[in-house]
Amino acid sequence: MIDLKKFYFQHVQESEYHYRFLDIIKNVNMVYNVFNGYEERDNYEFDVYDTEEAIAKFRELCQPEKNFFDKESTCWFYLISYYLYKKGYIIKEFPRILERPPIDPSNFTYGEIRSRLIAQGDDDNGVVRYATRRAFVANLTFELNPNRGTLVSVSDNINQKFVEISNRKASLDSMSTDEKLSEIANMIEYLLKKEEKFNELDYTEICFGFISDDTVKSYRKRIQCFRHASENSIKERNGYSEVQKSFLIDFGLIIINAIEALLK
Repeated sequence: MIDLKKFYFQHVQESEYHYRFLDIIKNVNMVYNVFNGYEERDNYEFDVYDTEEAIAKFRELCQPEKNFFDKESTCWFYLISYYLYKKGYIIKEFPRILERPPIDPSNFTYGEIRSRLIAQGDDDNGVVRYATRRAFVANLTFELNPNRGTLVSVSDNINQKFVEISNRKASLDSMSTDEKLSEIANMIEYLLKKEEKFNELDYTEICFGFISDDTVKSYRKRIQCFRHASENSIKERNGYSEVQKSFLIDFGLIIINAIEALLK
């Protein structure tokens, strides 16, 4: 079982778009009383069994009968959007909606969906039937975005370090594929380089021979092209497929996890 509220608080960072919903989510069970101030009166829970159930719940929220007059439904929309976004999902028909959900969910569930159906000619003289909207929602395509998802997670400390070393103060999850590789190179340098010299670590302590100092040097050399804007560097990075870049990201994060563990 996945507690979406807990997931949100464990992962959301101030630099992320979804952080703007923090207070609403934090206070969803609170009710204001003129005598005692805010008190916890409600007991809304936001649990799903797995990603499949989260997607099913999102479709339910997009049904034409649904409204967002209550804070529970609004929180469901924010939390599922964030969870699916962090898991690397996009909706093919609306690629940005999980990454940047509207403050008022009905702007999407009513406004954007209705406008899309009218643009497609699926209206009846400007009227979009409930049955048409239900069918459209049922066929929304949820898919993994190859430019975002990674298989390897890192500690909260490393996530914060990515924000600190990023020129635009971006979290790793909000970066493009090429930017991730550039910042992974910067992170390895940040962790290992002291007084203009790279420290050599004893990777045999935890890596079973799969990672060595030579491995790290070779990896750093491989991804240097993502840090530079020369013609040769651009040509080199364009020679990598998306699958190869995803592997390089995951392997780089494994190296970073190993370095962090050995430096503790």
